[in-house]
Amino acid sequence: MVKAKTPSFIIDVELKGTNRDLLMIDAELEVNRVIYNTSLGEYLKREKQMKRTKRYKKLVRISRALKSHLAKKGNKEKMEYFQNEQKNLSKEFKKLREEFGLTEYSMHEYIKEVRNHFHGKINSIIAQKTATRAWNTFKKKLFGKAKKVVFVKRGEMDSFEGKNNDTGWRFKDGKVISNDRVFELKVKEMDMYLKEAFYLLNSQQIFQYKNQEVETVTDFYRVKYIRILKRVIRGIVRYYAQLVCTGYPPVKRDRKTGQVKYPLGKGPVGIDIGTSSIAVSSTTKVLLKNLAENIKKVEHVQREIRLYNRKLDRSKRATNPLNFDDAGRIRKGKKQWEFSKNYKKLKSQLKELYRKLSLYRKFSHQYEVNRMVMLGDTFYVEEMNFKSLQKRSKKTEVSEKTGKFKRKKRFGKTIARRSPASFVSILSKKVTALGGTFIKVKTSSFKASQYDHKADKCKKKELIERWHRFDDDTKVQRDLYSAFLLMNSDLLGIKSDRVSCLNKFEQFYKFHEEEIEKIENKHEVILNSGIKLKGKKPEECAA
Repeated sequence: MVKAKTPSFIIDVELKGTNRDLLMIDAELEVNRVIYNTSLGEYLKREKQMKRTKRYKKLVRISRALKSHLAKKGNKEKMEYFQNEQKNLSKEFKKLREEFGLTEYSMHEYIKEVRNHFHGKINSIIAQKTATRAWNTFKKKLFGKAKKVVFVKRGEMDSFEGKNNDTGWRFKDGKVISNDRVFELKVKEMDMYLKEAFYLLNSQQIFQYKNQEVETVTDFYRVKYIRILKRVIRGIVRYYAQLVCTGYPPVKRDRKTGQVKYPLGKGPVGIDIGTSSIAVSSTTKVLLKNLAENIKKVEHVQREIRLYNRKLDRSKRATNPLNFDDAGRIRKGKKQWEFSKNYKKLKSQLKELYRKLSLYRKFSHQYEVNRMVMLGDTFYVEEMNFKSLQKRSKKTEVSEKTGKFKRKKRFGKTIARRSPASFVSILSKKVTALGGTFIKVKTSSFKASQYDHKADKCKKKELIERWHRFDDDTKVQRDLYSAFLLMNSDLLGIKSDRVSCLNKFEQFYKFHEEEIEKIENKHEVILNSGIKLKGKKPEECAA
């Protein structure tokens, strides 16, 4: 029986222990690496054996035939017949996979021998979780979501975790315990958030001890399981424990007053998120901002990363001249690469820069989210598949101006720098934890970028059009208007409520003009907004 899902949050704390104990964590990580790689290798062998059978080849031929029939779109009876056949076929594929042991739990049985090879140095539950991790990696290749699997190199395994707080690594009495090893946790004296979280965990243990009848209650604080992490920070190896707990995280409070720092507001809030910017509309104000730009350090680190990548490229070309042709392209075929000590040093420094960038970007998102939750209690956000926007375009097009082929790359770099999906994830968790409502609206049915509430019809716009013009020549910024329409969504989140839009538009337009004027006065460059600023080139402001 599948366990019921409960809300979770993570307490991330650094471990404190002797050098010998910390080195034993490194040894355990290496054992987990071997189990992970062994599991992946075994899965690949079993897949290869399955694909050699006549039965598998026959099922593949039937699958291709069914796909071609379904693509033709005949009458309903035929379509239903082919759809039923496809369901039966998926069941046959499942049976075949089970016969060859291509399942999650078959690997749990297989790794018993691998674990015995290490004389039980690793807990069985942790070994099973590592095997499950290998299954989740291999599953992507098995079902066509990835082309290949990547094995973990020596020294690059950075985490392992258990399944419960009863065996293996566990949290007890404010300490992390593993066999006869005890690790204390580094908690700052002024960290009220962690102190409150630990107080809730400890008080729950007392409550369970005094009254055994409440063990079936799900809405209390307890540690589900522990994850051990290895991080390299400024060249120093540190070990952390992530306590995965049930419930919602404690709210952050002011140190002096003890009041909630960022309370939840009241009213609906519409958010139109893009690859590089975000537009927000609420009953009290509107906002148009670039993502991950609150902290100036982000831009500085991005520039450093570009310079380090150039240094690495020059070093690689200098030490491997035979691997490049006269045009500077990498030669085809098998090659042997040699890297200098300076190259390895630069690479470790580049890794540190990427860690900093990730941290600064996260802080920037959290800063914006904390202020955004105070605008309302019901948030409407359009669903965006950022993963598909990262992929290269499949169409080969020729530019009308230059006559050359257009580039196929899309928004990969922008999404990597701005991380819009991460922003949505942080916002949804924060709103839900505070007791608010977070609704994801389907873009295809809502059509926030096309709807005109005054004319009560949809007007299709090109991506380059960054302003929405009404029939009375009034114009509003496209992203802000989309956020306004989302704010006035109906209860089901299917379409905009026209009556609500008509009643609130005058107030929105006033906030809109104030926001545009503020951006122009401060000379802020909002990417892909269409807002032209004095003293700036048109390319910097255009879509």
